[in-house]
Order: sequence, then structure tokens, then C-alpha cells
Amino acid sequence: MVAEWLEALPRLRQHMGERNFATWIEPIRCSKDEKGLCLETPSRFFQEWVTRHFMSAIQRALAEGGSAALPVRVTVAAEPQPLTPPRRPPVSARPSTTPRPVSRQPRIGRLVPDYTFESFVVGDANEVAYQAARSVAETPGQRFNPFFLWGGVGLGKTHLINALAHDVLGGAQPRRLGCLSSETFINTMVGALRQDQMVGFRERFRDLDVLILDDVQFLAGKERTQEEFFHTFNALHEMGRQIVLTSDKPPHAISDLEHGLRSRFEGGLIVDIHPPTPAMRVAIAVKKASMQGIELPLAVAQTVAERSGSSVRELEGALTRVIASALLRGLPLNEALAESVLAPVTRPRGIVSIDAVQDVVSQQFRVSVADLKSHRRTRSITFPRQVAMYLSRVLADASYAAIAEKFGNRDHSTVMYAVDRLEAKRAQDPATNTLLRSLEGRLRLGSAR
Repeated sequence: MVAEWLEALPRLRQHMGERNFATWIEPIRCSKDEKGLCLETPSRFFQEWVTRHFMSAIQRALAEGGSAALPVRVTVAAEPQPLTPPRRPPVSARPSTTPRPVSRQPRIGRLVPDYTFESFVVGDANEVAYQAARSVAETPGQRFNPFFLWGGVGLGKTHLINALAHDVLGGAQPRRLGCLSSETFINTMVGALRQDQMVGFRERFRDLDVLILDDVQFLAGKERTQEEFFHTFNALHEMGRQIVLTSDKPPHAISDLEHGLRSRFEGGLIVDIHPPTPAMRVAIAVKKASMQGIELPLAVAQTVAERSGSSVRELEGALTRVIASALLRGLPLNEALAESVLAPVTRPRGIVSIDAVQDVVSQQFRVSVADLKSHRRTRSITFPRQVAMYLSRVLADASYAAIAEKFGNRDHSTVMYAVDRLEAKRAQDPATNTLLRSLEGRLRLGSAR
């Protein structure tokens, strides 16, 4: 990867927030030539969206690293190669010895080449999810259908579904596969509606052997899209085709989801993936570095694991900063360098209690601590509660389970949702960022006394 782009990625993540970064920046492939940086995007829509909404953030992140004069252009990747797998007949159809024509329709979606089962670090936090994904890849449509994988942002869901897809496409039996985000599904459907091409849209998706849909929580509240996906789901399921879904929360916790869809989601195997343990975090750092051809010293891996956030994505960001610093500055990759690079951005750990967070938030919003712990869902209580959960995660660095227990013995997925929502809102809304910075300052000041 281009060094300037690699070095700018952590700042982009901070400027844009986790959700926007994962959706719009991670799929980009960067190269460099005499004209400057070339950012290759998956589609024309993707190119236009990044150019319109994120080019200023990209240029600012590059400028902060000393690459302000480097020209940047955003292009569209070459058309993906068509798959050879033909359409598989319904399970009720009689096998035919007549050769079937090869479908010339491209595979739906793009896969991350490095996201394989071999590069996935397995441990207690994700072993069930890993084994289930492998089982689905070996016998798609036969077991665990649908397969519903959920967990917080940056814990490895995207890696697992890409690994599953690679195995399916590399299997002995040719299969047609679609792997895409819910946002892409929605945009594709909207485009088909506007162009009066819904027949083609339905044929395209219902012709698949395996459909993998990422972040299905974004279907919530979109009645027309839910209706269309409901029929697509039923058509595929009745033909014995495999359906794989991911979300940041379990089906029952997705609000504004049509009852029929929720029932379908809950009819298969539901597996959650947890934050990695300390030992796993070290192993992940070593593995990620080795994928770049870098032998990471154990002391550096331990420093990265200790000084990054709770998710795999945050760990990768910290590792990227350390490696980029060593490469760009010509310094040895050692513990001292890792400490110096990560010290300015390390989250304070264990210096603020959850009780202190609850007290300060209750004062700020003029609600009681009992209200924050209650199960009331009025706006005047819900937002302060989410703020308190977010600050507990950021400042106290407590586990999701520990925070959930302190807020009325809730499910830890509720805390995950609150943290993700506040991170995204903080990146997009200056007023929210100002509020959170003020509360963080008060809490840190109080803990220092």
C-alpha cells in the first residue's frame, strides 16, 4: 500500500468516524503514479459519493501528514470479471446431464483478498462464529440457513463473511455469490425502481446460490426495501440457497424491522462475536504485520495491543500508525517507537469510574442516575443514557458486559449500539463532539484530584 495513504488512514478514521470509514474508505484501493495518488472505488456511485462528501477530509488527512501538495484523483475500478458458475436449479428439480450455459452476469459485490479463514485469528471471543462460518462455507444451503452473525463494530464480522465467500467461490462446485452491504442493496433497488428495471433486479438477486448481506440493521425503517428483501429471502430460502446476514445487534434488538423479516432472521443460526482477549490482540497484531511481510517483535505487538481500543479495527489502526512511522522515518520497529507513536492517542484507562460518569451525565442533562439505569425509552432519558454508556466505554474502558450491568442489567448489545451511535454522531455533528469533549474534560479533571 502507498505509504502516504497508509499514514493518512488513522487520521481519516478519526475525522470521519468508524461507520463512515468502514463504509466508504476501507473498500478503496490506493496506487501512486506520476500524476499523484489514485483512489480506486468499486462503482460510479461510490466514486461520486466519496468525491462529493469526503474529498476534503481525505486532503486534510494527507496534509496533516505533510502530503498537502500530492494530487489526488478518484476513479472507478475496472468492471469485475464474470463468474463461470451457472445458475443452480431448485432443489426439487431433477438433475440433468445436459451441460448448462455459463452465466455472464458479474458477481455481485467485491471481496477483500486478504480476508480469508487462514488470516483470521481464532480465540475464545470468536471461535463459535469462526467454526459456524466454516461450516456454512463447506455446505452452503444445507446447514445454518440463514446464518446471522452479529457483534460490535470492528470485531471481525466483515473478515469472516469475506472468508466464507472466498471458500464458497473456491470450492469444487461452481456457485454464484453476492456479497454486499445493505446500503448497496438499497441503492441498487432504488436505482432499479427509478429506471423501471425491478424485474432485472429480482432476477439478479434470486439467481444467486449464496447471498451475503452486511449490516442488515440499516434496513430498519425502510418499508419498501424490507418488503423486497423479504420476498428475495423467501425465494432463495425455498430453493435451498444460502443466506448470510450480519448486524451490530441481534434480530430482536433491531427496531423498526418488519415482523416477517425478524422471524426469518431468527429461524436460523444466530452467533455473536465478542471483543478479542488480550492474548488474541497480540496474536492479531503479529498476524496483520506478517500479512504485510513484516516480522513484528513481540514487545511491539504487546504495546500495540495494550494501547489501542477494544476492537480489531482500532488495533489495526494503531498497528498501521506504528509501521508507517517506522517506514516513513527510517526508524527501527521497536517498543520505544511504538510507545512514542501511540502515547498521544492512547485512551486513558481505568482512571474514571462508571459511577462518576453517571453522576456527571445526570447533572449535565438534569436527570437522575436512577433514570439512566431505568428501562424508560423517552428521548429525554435515552440520549443521556447513551452518552453515559459511551463515556464509560471511552474513559473507564470497561467491558460492554460491565457497563450493561451498571445500567440496569441490560444486554451488552445495547451498550455496543450506544457506543457505535455516539461515535458516528460525534464524527458528523460538531455540537455533539463539543458536548462530549466538555464532559470528558470534567471527568478527567475530577479523576486527577
